[in-house]
Amino acid sequence: MEFNFINPRKNALVYLIKILSGCLILWYGLRALGIQEPYWAMISLIIVTEPDMTVAKANFRARLINTISGCIVSCISLIIFGPTFLAMLVALTAAVVVAMLLQNYPSNWRLGPATVVILLSAAFSGSGLHQELHLAFMRVGEVIVGSTMALLQTVLYIWLVKRRQPHDEQQPTA
Repeated sequence: MEFNFINPRKNALVYLIKILSGCLILWYGLRALGIQEPYWAMISLIIVTEPDMTVAKANFRARLINTISGCIVSCISLIIFGPTFLAMLVALTAAVVVAMLLQNYPSNWRLGPATVVILLSAAFSGSGLHQELHLAFMRVGEVIVGSTMALLQTVLYIWLVKRRQPHDEQQPTA
């Protein structure tokens, strides 16, 4: 493996700054609000982070759809079967079927079934349906917060880039 420090990837520094600053804001901000381990928010920030708004919006949409889909399937499975391995297999199957059958489902559909496994594995150590459903809803909230943070950072990045351009480059010529 060769490291090229002279010509790093075009947006490496942008990614690094956005991910580190976003994780710091999410970690301390959400902990101050009572969420002790805001890992899902941080993971969502990392997944959605892009310097290009079109790509960031697509990532946001895909992350949200997959997480909500995985949470809904997990919650239904928990209610019907309880926190069991059978519930996980049924929910996993349902999440894959949903992703495969729905038109325009995001291409990174594997996040939905992964959400199912994470939520149901956490439910195995839970202390009742109420706590397990609460956990699922908290994860959706964290995903929304982390993904929104990534979008806001993209808006800020684009605004800063436009401010740095000389005035004549910003105005199209007739």
